[in-house]
Amino acid sequence: MSASRCLLALALPLLAFAASLDKPEKLTIHTWVREDIFAGWIARDEAALARGVAKLDRFLAANPTDENALAWRYMAEMYAMRKAQAAGDAAAYDKAMATAAATRDAIWNGRAPQSGAHIIVGSTLVSGAFWAREADKPWMYRDGRAMLAKVPELQKGAFDTLPPHMRGELWSSIAFASDRLGDRPERDRVIALMREKLAGSLYAKRAERWATLPALTNEADNMCISCHEPGRLKPTAARLGITLSE
Repeated sequence: MSASRCLLALALPLLAFAASLDKPEKLTIHTWVREDIFAGWIARDEAALARGVAKLDRFLAANPTDENALAWRYMAEMYAMRKAQAAGDAAAYDKAMATAAATRDAIWNGRAPQSGAHIIVGSTLVSGAFWAREADKPWMYRDGRAMLAKVPELQKGAFDTLPPHMRGELWSSIAFASDRLGDRPERDRVIALMREKLAGSLYAKRAERWATLPALTNEADNMCISCHEPGRLKPTAARLGITLSE
């Protein structure tokens, strides 16, 4: 085989891989990367996480100020913080936190992001605080709770009509952060809200159990329940008539 044909043979798989990173026009950035980033965050699937980051980097190269893409990038960077802390690598921890802080600054750079960025960054802070250094836990819980608390106002009247999953995850994170901050009145207020507004759902059952506990010390207690089934990538792409590159 000639040198030029060898190069072409090598280039074709790379071109196919690159094309698979391009977000289809009809898909939101949330649908495009959510499962990859969650696979890393929840299941520690670093191959899927790397794929999600590659998709984000491709998208951000053309849309560098997109707040939702930056918010997902923030979540991936905070995973690096978790990994560094677990490995006892102080330098890597500091680097990951600094990188994530810069991304967070970019999201809020002279603007007021909409609810998507508040949800992604806020929930990342609340769930990520479990793995952080003790000195970082309080501000992470405070900042995350404050961001999530703004979401109902940002979504105005639509929030009360959202499915139990969306409201339940947000209220769960607020209640969990409040507990970790020692704010028992706010914790119990939100738990009561979950029991009232989400009656009959798995979130109401979670709230009933949480109401009996003196403290919420188990991070697994705040894990996502049936995450975003209606918005999964392959079913959504099929519904929209999009062919995904493998």
